[in-house]
Amino acid sequence: MADTPLMKQYKEMKSQYSDMVLFFRLGDFYEMFDEDAKEVSALLNLTLTHRGDSPMCGIPYHAAKNYIKRLLDCGKKIAICEQMELSENSKALARREVVRIVTPATVVDEDFLDDKSFNYIICFFQYALAFCDVSTGDFHIRALDPKNKVQAVRSVLQQLSPREILVCEDEYFLDFDFKAAIDSYPAMVTKLAPWYFSQKGCYKILCEQAKVKSLAAYGLKDNDKLVCPAGALIRYITETSKSSVSHLTDYKVDNEDSFVSMDESSRKNLELFANLYDGSSRYTLFDTINRTRTSGGSRLLKNWIAFPLRDLNQIMFRQQWVRFFVETPSELARVREALCGAMDLSRLYTRVLLKRAVPHDLVGIKQTIGSFFNLVSDNTEKYFSLLEKSLDQDALSACAALMQRIDKAINEQCLGQFQEGQVIRSGYNELLDQRRALRDHSDEILKTYLDKVKAESGITILKLGYNRVFGYYLEVPKGQAARVPDYFYRKQTLVNGERFTTDELMQYEKDILQANAQAELLERQLYDEILADVLQIDAYLMAIGHFLNTVDVFQALATLAVDSSYVCPEMTQDDVLEIRDGRHPVVEKQLPPGGFVANGLNMSVRFALITGPNMAGKSTYLRQNALIILLAHVGSFVPASSARIGIVDKIFCRVGATDNLARGESTFLVEMQEAAFILRNCTRQSFVIVDEVGRGTSTQDGMSIAYAMMKSLIEKGSKTLFATHYHELTMLDTSGIRLLTLDVVEEKGSVTFLRKVKEGVANSSYGIHVAKMAGVPASVIKDARSFQTRHFADYTMNQGSLFTAEIGYDDEPAASDSALASALKGINLDECTPMQALIQLAKLKEMAEQDN
Repeated sequence: MADTPLMKQYKEMKSQYSDMVLFFRLGDFYEMFDEDAKEVSALLNLTLTHRGDSPMCGIPYHAAKNYIKRLLDCGKKIAICEQMELSENSKALARREVVRIVTPATVVDEDFLDDKSFNYIICFFQYALAFCDVSTGDFHIRALDPKNKVQAVRSVLQQLSPREILVCEDEYFLDFDFKAAIDSYPAMVTKLAPWYFSQKGCYKILCEQAKVKSLAAYGLKDNDKLVCPAGALIRYITETSKSSVSHLTDYKVDNEDSFVSMDESSRKNLELFANLYDGSSRYTLFDTINRTRTSGGSRLLKNWIAFPLRDLNQIMFRQQWVRFFVETPSELARVREALCGAMDLSRLYTRVLLKRAVPHDLVGIKQTIGSFFNLVSDNTEKYFSLLEKSLDQDALSACAALMQRIDKAINEQCLGQFQEGQVIRSGYNELLDQRRALRDHSDEILKTYLDKVKAESGITILKLGYNRVFGYYLEVPKGQAARVPDYFYRKQTLVNGERFTTDELMQYEKDILQANAQAELLERQLYDEILADVLQIDAYLMAIGHFLNTVDVFQALATLAVDSSYVCPEMTQDDVLEIRDGRHPVVEKQLPPGGFVANGLNMSVRFALITGPNMAGKSTYLRQNALIILLAHVGSFVPASSARIGIVDKIFCRVGATDNLARGESTFLVEMQEAAFILRNCTRQSFVIVDEVGRGTSTQDGMSIAYAMMKSLIEKGSKTLFATHYHELTMLDTSGIRLLTLDVVEEKGSVTFLRKVKEGVANSSYGIHVAKMAGVPASVIKDARSFQTRHFADYTMNQGSLFTAEIGYDDEPAASDSALASALKGINLDECTPMQALIQLAKLKEMAEQDN
C-alpha cells in the first residue's frame, strides 16, 4: 500500500534523524511509527496500535517530560518534531519541523537534571579533550597525557562522570584500546564524522562563539590541537539545542599541574563519589562531608573533591575563609540561614537563555538575588573581597531593579508552564488590568454604563441587550423615543420600540470582544520583556551564582569542621607529612561518638611496611591517610588533632581485589596493571598506599612481586604505606623502612583487635580466628586447626630459620668457616625459590660480616 502524505512527511523527517526516536506531533499527541513505535512501546510499556500498515504508539504532549526522561535513562536520543503552522486548507498537511534534540547531556530542564551533580558532556580527539555542562555554562579544555592516553581517558571519565561522550569515528574504530576505554564507561557515545574536528573550522567556531577575532586571550593558538575537540563540542551542542548557546564562551584551559593527579583506580578505591558495594553515593567521602545548603554549592564541592589543588596560595585562601566561619559561629549560622532561599542561579539563567524557562524560574531568580543581598548586608567589605570585579555598584543596582520588577510582576503561585491569566500579577500593568476587567467583568461594566446613560438621558425605561446580528444595543420604548439624545444611532425599529447604539457602546463592544485575546497577548509580551531583562544582566547573575556557590562550600566545610572536630592542617611546600590522631572521615561517621580509634602518621621515614591480621584495620588506616591528604588539598579542615602536610603531586591507591570481566581482565591482572601504573608514574612528591599486592597469585610469586615493588618504591622515594600479609618481608634488610603493625590482644583462644597502630611486626594473620568470627561452621574451623597442626606445626620455626640462618649447628662452637659451610649445606637448592635464595644470601653475608 502506498504511503499517505502524512507518512511520507514522517519518513522524510525520520530519514534526517535516523539514530534518534522521532516524536512526531499530531494534535495533542506525539506519535511514533514503525521501528520507533515497536522499540518505545516495549521500553515504556505503551500500547502498540497501527496506522495503515505502520505500527504506531503515542504519548500526550503535555506529559512528554516523564516519557522523555525514561527514554534518556534507556540511552536514547529524542528529536522533537512540532506542528509549526496549520494549513488553511483542512485537507492539507501542517508544516512540521524538528525544533529540538534531547540528549542526556544537553538537557537543561530541571526534571532531567541531578541538582547535586554536573551534567557533563565530553569530547575526545587525539591527545586532547573538551567538556562542559550546558546547564551551567562551565566549559573546560585539557590535554591528555600522550604516554598514558588510555589510562588518562579512563581517569578523566572517572573524574567527571559524563552523561554523554563524543568521539571522532575514525579514531574510535581504528584505536582499539581507546574504543575499549570509551565503551567500558556507562554513558551514551556519539560518533562524529572527522570533518567535525577540522582545525581551521573549529578555531573559527570558537572565535565566533566567543565573539572574538583570536583565542589568544584564552591561551590558544590557531594551530593548537586543543581547539579541535572544543570546536566539535560547540558545534554538536548548537546542532542539538537548535537555539543560541551564547553562555558557552568562558573557555578554561586546564593545566594538569594545577591539580593533584589521581588515576581511575585510585578514585574508585577511595570511594570519593560512589561506594564499591553498590555504586551509590552512600558511605562516600562526598556524602559524608557535604553540608552545603544549595544545589550549586553541592556541585562545586564535588568539583573541588574531584580536582584537589596543588597551588599552596589557593589552598590557603580557601582555608582562610573556612577558618573565618569556624571562628565566627554567629556569622556561620546567619549565612546558612541566608542561603536557604538561594536557588540554582546558573541553571535558572541558562533555561531563560535557551527559552526553556517557566514563570517560577523567574521567582527563583528573584529569591536568589534577595538571598545574595541578605548575605552581603552584614560584613559587606569582607564579602565584597570575594565578589568578581564586574559586580560594581551599577551592576548591583541593576540586579536589585530586576528583583523588584519580578516581585511586582510574577505570580509566585504559577508553578507550571506559562498559563494565560495566571503569570502577571494584577496591578503591575494598568492596560493589562483594563483588558482583564473587560474580559472578566463585562456585565458589571455594561451595567455601570447603562446607569450612566439613564442618568444623562432621563430615560428610566432603558434596556441593554445583545444579539449576534446587531451586537450590543440600547432599547427604548416607543413612548420614550422623543427623549433619545443626539449621540444615539438608530440600529433597528421594532413594533414597541427602537434600538440604538452609541460610540461609547460600540467601543465597549469592540473592547469586550477583543479583551481576552488582547489580555493574553499583552501578558505574554510583559513576561517576555522580563525574560529579556534577565538576559541583559547575564554576566552579573552568573557572578552572583558563582559567589553564592563558593560561599556555600566555605560554610559547608566550616560546618563540617565544627560538627566533626576537624582541624586546619598546616600546608607547606616542605617535604613533610605529619598527622596526629588521624581518623577516617567516612568510617568515623558510621560509629557512635568516640568509637573510632585514632592513629597518627609521621613519614620522616618515607616507606612504612604495615603488617597485621585481617579485620585489624589496615585498609582503613591506609585510606584514612589518603583521604586526609586529599581533604587538605581541597582546602578543607581534616579529621585529626593536628596535621602538617607537604604538597603532593599525585595520590595512588592500590587496594582491594576486583576483576573486570567486561574487559576480560582477572583480579590479578587488574592488580598488576594498577601496580605497573604506580611504578611508572609515581614521583618523590607522590603519596602511595598499597594493600596486599601479590595476593592474587601463588605465595612464592606474590611475595617476590611484593618485594620487588617495595624495593622500587623505596628507590623512587615516594611516601608509601605498604600493607602486606607476607611477614617474611619484615625480616629482610629494613634500613629506610618503618615497621608498623595493628595491635592485637590474644587471650584464652579469643582475639581482640585494638585498631591501634604501633611500631613492630604482627605475630600472625589470625585467619582462622577471623573465619570463626565470620560464622564459618565449628566443624570447618576444627578441621582447619587440625590441618594447620599437622602440616604447619614448624611454620614459625621455619620462618625464623629462613631469615636468621639458624640452620643445623653442632652443640660445640665451630669456626666461622664451619658455620657458613653448615648453613650452605642446609639449603636445598632444588626446592628453594628465587625469593628464598635471595633472603638466604643476605643472611649468609650478614653472618660473614659478624664473624669478621
